[in-house]
Amino acid sequence: SNWRFRAVEKLDINTVAYRPLKGNSYIPLPEELATKKAITNMKNEDNECFKWCIARALNPAETNPQRITDMLRTQAKELNWTDIEFPVTLHAIDRFEKINVDLGVNVFGYDDSDKRKKSFVYPLRISKYERTTAVDLLLIANDSTNHYCLINSISRLLTAQVSGKHATRLYCRRCLNSFDNKETLEKHNVYCSQHEAVRPMLPKP
Repeated sequence: SNWRFRAVEKLDINTVAYRPLKGNSYIPLPEELATKKAITNMKNEDNECFKWCIARALNPAETNPQRITDMLRTQAKELNWTDIEFPVTLHAIDRFEKINVDLGVNVFGYDDSDKRKKSFVYPLRISKYERTTAVDLLLIANDSTNHYCLINSISRLLTAQVSGKHATRLYCRRCLNSFDNKETLEKHNVYCSQHEAVRPMLPKP
């Protein structure tokens, strides 16, 4: 070809303010999530919902688990919060895991933006560490804030979404595929752990 680049006649640069996802103050669960009975929505009046979710995951309560009690505040102090700023961004969770070496934290998002489709849960951040204890969080949002909630049962939260059934299943956090038994899941994880977590794209109705 005889075509040659000669000059740039016009260049448009569009910018947007970067606002990293981070958990903030309390907001109610969407009804669709609340009815699954799979989530504890901590009723915090501060920006520390991440802290209260982690502390509650390690210290379950049968009565009013969503309450921020004096005991929960004391239990939270057993963790290392050095240089962790609140509200906590997804990126800051990396540091939290490095200074709390027994814990891994997975974060999922929730999409109900298209009212014509069924809403769904998808991975936002999956821990890269194999830790003694793994905590699953859900990051929900409204027009003004984001809020971390504690996922008590990933099976109850995801089963109807993935399979349309309600039997208990084991889930890969990265791709949300479900399995009947632990052995099959572990074989799958050998390969899936080599890839980044993915957000599933649902087909059009």
